[in-house]
Amino acid sequence: MRGLQSALTLLGFGACLLNAASASASGRIGALVPQIKPQAAPEVRDRFHEAVTRGLQSGGDEVVAAAEVRLRLGATEEMLNCAGSGGCVARAAQALRVERVVTTDIDVSGKDYTVRMRLLDAVGRELAKADEPCDICTLKEADEAVARAASKLAAAARALPGDAPPSSSTPSTVENPPPPPKSETVPMKAEPMPPKVDNPAVNPSEPAPLVRREKKAFPWRPVAIASLAVGLVGVVVGIPLLAIDGQPTCNSPNPRMSCPEVYNTVGGGAAMLTVGLAGVAASGALFYFDHRARKARPTVMLTPTQGGVYLSAGGHF
Repeated sequence: MRGLQSALTLLGFGACLLNAASASASGRIGALVPQIKPQAAPEVRDRFHEAVTRGLQSGGDEVVAAAEVRLRLGATEEMLNCAGSGGCVARAAQALRVERVVTTDIDVSGKDYTVRMRLLDAVGRELAKADEPCDICTLKEADEAVARAASKLAAAARALPGDAPPSSSTPSTVENPPPPPKSETVPMKAEPMPPKVDNPAVNPSEPAPLVRREKKAFPWRPVAIASLAVGLVGVVVGIPLLAIDGQPTCNSPNPRMSCPEVYNTVGGGAAMLTVGLAGVAASGALFYFDHRARKARPTVMLTPTQGGVYLSAGGHF
């Protein structure tokens, strides 16, 4: 009898653990490793993976950390490169102990990025999706675009019927309700319909997020290389023109006496040589500015004092 009671107690404890695990997994989302075309370096892939996780956390759901996802799925190439098709979605959801996964596809063409995300359930059925283009972007701007797409997908996930919060109050049932009082019919003024929104994840009443683009630095190095190339061409062309100035134009036995015409290239040669020397000199200055811009290391220090704080700024050039 005691053995039976012990067995029932263990079964009840196991059922409680299973219920707790399923309850905790229902609110968890796992972001699969982004698939980038053409294939990028692992550091870039991991950076975009962190951006996806950061954007999903804005939805309020529990999101599995990107490092943990890569650790759990990195055992096999199939799981690490799962793009949302086939049976890898179910195995990834089981390995991460989640009921929803997010797949990310990033197409890169030069400096143009196209981000496509999908929210899938544990068997691979699509629940929501979000797209975010980024034209002529730096790597940092592309990182922000990936995070914005994940935020849109998190907002779309909140709008799903299964995620809607239950109503705080339920209407009470009244038997034989009294008839409503009679009143005159007053025509109602029709209100304008809200504008149609193609993407349900975007709320038209909320202002669009402000994207701050980082200031582009002046391209010192390309301009310096171009100036050096122009300078070398000017020097290479100008020196021969100066060298042949005053030389005869024919190949007679005594050309200086018999040739009626001579080369008059001093003007063109001097101009080309001047341009060439100016281009070489300018390229040296431009290379110096490029070196200074790349080596700048500004520092800011804030030191507390008895009467306040001491702020100091400096840099190394």
